[in-house]
Amino acid sequence: MHHRIVIACLARVASLLFLITVVTSAPIRADPEPRQPRLRLTDPRLEQVVRLGRRQSPSFQALLNQLEATDVVVYVECARLPARVDGQLTFQSAAAGTRYVLVRIAWDLPLARKIAILGHELQHALEIARSPDVVSAETMAAAYQRFGITRNRGGGRVDFDSAAAIDAGMTIWRELADRDDGE
Repeated sequence: MHHRIVIACLARVASLLFLITVVTSAPIRADPEPRQPRLRLTDPRLEQVVRLGRRQSPSFQALLNQLEATDVVVYVECARLPARVDGQLTFQSAAAGTRYVLVRIAWDLPLARKIAILGHELQHALEIARSPDVVSAETMAAAYQRFGITRNRGGGRVDFDSAAAIDAGMTIWRELADRDDGE
């Protein structure tokens, strides 16, 4: 009888050791936190801009898709901007492998214009994403002096643009106009 108890105990110990071996040899993976979207709206009025842009402009949707694969986070807000400025992108910071920019869109523009301007600014965000050396406002200015268009506005204000961003905004504008004609 004592022999049976010992065998039963040994069987339990062997089962327990087998279970411990299986559990500890399997890689432990916590489910990664869902990744936050790269486009972050600070104003609920912008939700309609993005929703319509996604739905009515394939180019706008493509810019958003490309942005999601980058290390750049784009915050967007409505703002009162200087005369003849409909949108602007400002480099904010870089931390822990992520770069942050702020896009400001003139709050008083027609909806289609807001969508086209946001697309223009998203193209700028992608240009920054493709330039790993851009980690500050200064390095962004240097990058745009290399591959963009620089405009001295006087009073120490310099604006940067690019042919790609101008094209992106125009393409989105045309796509929206074509949708209006066809609907």
